[in-house]
Amino acid sequence: MIERRKTKRGELRYEVRLRRPDGREHSRTFRSKKEAERYQATERADRSRGTWIDPTAGQMSFADWAGEWYETMEPSWRPRTAGCHAMALRVHWVPRFGSLMLSEIKPRQVQAAINQMAKTYRPSSLRTYYGTLRSLFRDAVDLDLLGRSPCRSIKLPALVQDDKRVVTPAELHRLADAIGPDWRCLVLLAGVAGLRFGEAVALRVGDVHFAERVVTITRTISELDGRLSYGPPKTAAGLRTLAMPAPLMDELQNHLTIRSLTSSDDLLFGDENGGPIRRSNFARRIFSPAVDQAGLTGLTFHGLRHSAATQWVAAGLDPRTVQHRLGHADPRLVLKLYAHVSSKADRRAADESAEVFWSA
Repeated sequence: MIERRKTKRGELRYEVRLRRPDGREHSRTFRSKKEAERYQATERADRSRGTWIDPTAGQMSFADWAGEWYETMEPSWRPRTAGCHAMALRVHWVPRFGSLMLSEIKPRQVQAAINQMAKTYRPSSLRTYYGTLRSLFRDAVDLDLLGRSPCRSIKLPALVQDDKRVVTPAELHRLADAIGPDWRCLVLLAGVAGLRFGEAVALRVGDVHFAERVVTITRTISELDGRLSYGPPKTAAGLRTLAMPAPLMDELQNHLTIRSLTSSDDLLFGDENGGPIRRSNFARRIFSPAVDQAGLTGLTFHGLRHSAATQWVAAGLDPRTVQHRLGHADPRLVLKLYAHVSSKADRRAADESAEVFWSA
């Protein structure tokens, strides 16, 4: 029902009084009767369609919901994912929106926050932080805390494709020579087979099958808050068995001999005690000095993975095969992120075009 009343200042107001499904009453006041009637009609229609949202549900503060959301969802996340969400909430979103009620946060405020952060952070980092906020509000909508998420029609800065440093096969072998026998195979597994660092350093002797000439990737290692932990690959596509070139299998066999690895549970690339290695320590103490020695300034370990993909694409491997070998769930990522076609392949394409269009 709609009741007309006056404020202490004598101003006319229209109060809509409705009941929730549980019988409790809720109300909302408007300046005009038309607005009150529109609200009442909408509420009743939503109730009949089963899409009604409790108007008081969004009165939970952002900080309270962020804490509840993280505590509820954290067990289902990988450690690295949980760490990223925790950082985004702690550093960016709770300080900005923490005191506001969920229902008070609108797209305009989210867009303003994104615009301000874009002055400081790279587009890729900003998308990661925004992903946390979008997921938080999406789940709030799914749990009927909100009717709509404020993360809609938000414009994010365009991603700029980096020209990542890649290496030729000759440069890869030069780097493998420079890094020494203990880590030679690690470099080759990344530069030839396209393995991620976490996948490669999680490999055990038992994951290498010499008779079949394959390597099986079943887990990865990640670091969060200074702690190393093993877990499955990020997606099901990361679980894969890869055929290896015969020379690389020979390198692996030699590696087992050099390191005196005999147990199937031994890590292929452990530290001096056979335990897991930290990416930061490896990069600083081993990889970077070898890169400098090989004259490949600017190359990162992940750049070796890009190099492998570049060689596959240049050799004419189809996207499905490249997708499988890289362990990607979406082949579009392969084409977008890893298909850095070499100048040699580009020249071949030009020559083939000449033959097709001018041969007659």
